[in-house]
Amino acid sequence: MRKLRFSLTVSILAFISCLLLLTWLLFSVLAFKTAANDLYAQKGEHARVLLATFVNQLPEVIPAFPEGMIAMNSPAALFAQKLSEEVSFIRLTLLDVNGKPVFTLGRDESDIYRPFSVAARQKEGSFVTPDGGAVIHIIPILRNNSSVGSAGLIVSLSAEKDRLTRSRQVLMAYFAIDFILLLALGSFILSRIMVRPIDRLLAATEKITGGQYGHQVRVTGSSELARLAESFNGMSVTLQQKEQEVIKHVAALERANHDLQQAREEAIRTEKMASIGLLAAGMAHEIGTPLASIMGYAEMASGEQIDSDTIKDYARRISDDCTRIDRIVRGLLDYSRPQGSTLQPCNIGRLVTETIDLITRQGACKGVVISMRLDEKPSTAPVDPHQLQQVLINLILNSRDALPPGGKILVRVKAAGAVSGSGESDGIRIEVLDNGNGIPEEHLKKIFDPFFTTKSPGKGTGLGLAISARIIESFGGKIAVQSTQGTGTCFSIWLPLSAEQEEGI
Repeated sequence: MRKLRFSLTVSILAFISCLLLLTWLLFSVLAFKTAANDLYAQKGEHARVLLATFVNQLPEVIPAFPEGMIAMNSPAALFAQKLSEEVSFIRLTLLDVNGKPVFTLGRDESDIYRPFSVAARQKEGSFVTPDGGAVIHIIPILRNNSSVGSAGLIVSLSAEKDRLTRSRQVLMAYFAIDFILLLALGSFILSRIMVRPIDRLLAATEKITGGQYGHQVRVTGSSELARLAESFNGMSVTLQQKEQEVIKHVAALERANHDLQQAREEAIRTEKMASIGLLAAGMAHEIGTPLASIMGYAEMASGEQIDSDTIKDYARRISDDCTRIDRIVRGLLDYSRPQGSTLQPCNIGRLVTETIDLITRQGACKGVVISMRLDEKPSTAPVDPHQLQQVLINLILNSRDALPPGGKILVRVKAAGAVSGSGESDGIRIEVLDNGNGIPEEHLKKIFDPFFTTKSPGKGTGLGLAISARIIESFGGKIAVQSTQGTGTCFSIWLPLSAEQEEGI
């Protein structure tokens, strides 16, 4: 299962988001704590001023509980009553030297000792209640440098808390807006300076993986990405050069393998020729003499028994079979030791025309339609006309044997250069085509091997095509076959042009 991975943009934005959130948390804690302390300090200072004003209006002598209390019409009491009208006011209490209340004013539900309950051990100063809801300020009352009592004032912090809450909400709203804007801007900048260049490099890498070596990429952004792109382009050029080197090496190896294969086939063929030559020479020597005797005795028997039709028939059959044996032996000799040929410029079109006329006059292709198609431009090739005619006759007769009555044979002569993708230099191509049943694919590779034949025993020796191939190769040409079962067969002969015609091209 493929592991889930986030994109680079998501990863960087998530990291930036975490940094922003952490920064905001630290900032908000510090800012809110500082703001709260400032507000509480201001509130404490305000409470101190108010309480100091109250204390300054007290009489010189502070009464003691229970003998005396601060009169409600005294300046201090009137100031306290005025002070109690403030929303934040909770309780003001005056204690005598014994810590007993001699004056108090505040909310009905508040404790008269509340200003002193939080700071029982503190004699003066401003303090925030544990619940954070109020500020207490305590001032000792001195007369002749002696403490004769203490005054405490407690005021509410609800208004300040509301201000802090509103400030926190506004700050959070600003932070959310800034957070979204920063993320959007960061995403855009990252896309332009980092993500897009990396995407281009990734796409180029995929093309390289697909075999498109030499692909170049240009990116914008930081110097590191530019250096990475330059390194990638250098790698791409190197890969393309290595690919060309590999192609050249593979082509050289293929040529060497082809040459080795040809050399091997030539060595095998030479070995076969030597063996066949020795066999043919021995057979010609050992079979020739008794075969001549047999043929002589058969003629003598036929001549002596003129009135005997049976003896004449036997003598004729003996003579025909002996002639066939002699033809096989001579074919072996011709294949293993081909006669030297004298090459001379020959008009191929004229030779093909004469060969077809010869076969037609002899009636060798009765029931078969033979036609030819020649290039308008006359073509000559250095060949032995008699041997080439022998090859043509052999190919035409083979096509005839593969045709049913009414079959067609086409002999075509054209410039080899007119065949696209032939892989051959300028030359002449002779094609013998028929519309017979075709040759099975497994027989095509062995069609030019000696003694290979698809004809029934007694109707072919399997040497005709092998001898034809040897003759064409002696001209410096090539012979090949293409066949499709049910469609027909095409034998192709390629011959080099004569020197005079090559100069005229």
